[in-house]
Amino acid sequence: MNRTALNAVLMASAIVLVSLAVWQWRLRQVPEVEPAQRSDYILRNYELTTLGQEGNEAFTVRGPYLQRDIGGKSLSLVQPRFSFPDSTGGRWSARSDKAWVSPKADQVHLIDAVSMVGPPGEGGRRTTFATERLTVFPDTNTASSDERVTVTQGDSILQGSRLRADMKAKRYQLKDSKIRHAPRT
Repeated sequence: MNRTALNAVLMASAIVLVSLAVWQWRLRQVPEVEPAQRSDYILRNYELTTLGQEGNEAFTVRGPYLQRDIGGKSLSLVQPRFSFPDSTGGRWSARSDKAWVSPKADQVHLIDAVSMVGPPGEGGRRTTFATERLTVFPDTNTASSDERVTVTQGDSILQGSRLRADMKAKRYQLKDSKIRHAPRT
């Protein structure tokens, strides 16, 4: 074997050995696995009343499972049943499969199979909202949704999207809507 061929074999061997050494070193440099993050606390079969900035009730919620997220910033709920006070002494009731409450409890996001029922209005009729997502703002007594919403009042049905509801005045607005109106008897 001549000198050039020997140098080529030695160089290839050196490259392979250095590559193996670097590969082994990188395997040992795997970052430590972070311990699983846990919530601050979990409540089961709970009832919680949250107060607004002035100290009056913002909402009450009951349910089978509540988890305060890491750092105590927000709440995640499973199958919650909310009750929002009305300025006239009535209550709006809401339920969903899941919900999220913001850190200051100024936003309640109802998620999946949302149903919200208002207090009786004129003639004892209740207004019902049905949608997949609804955000309630307890401080301003308003609600909104960008999803498809069905609003039922008595036998009248209104369907549309981009709901904006004033829970205090019992008024709501929908875009791209269609209505089936039943006359009052």
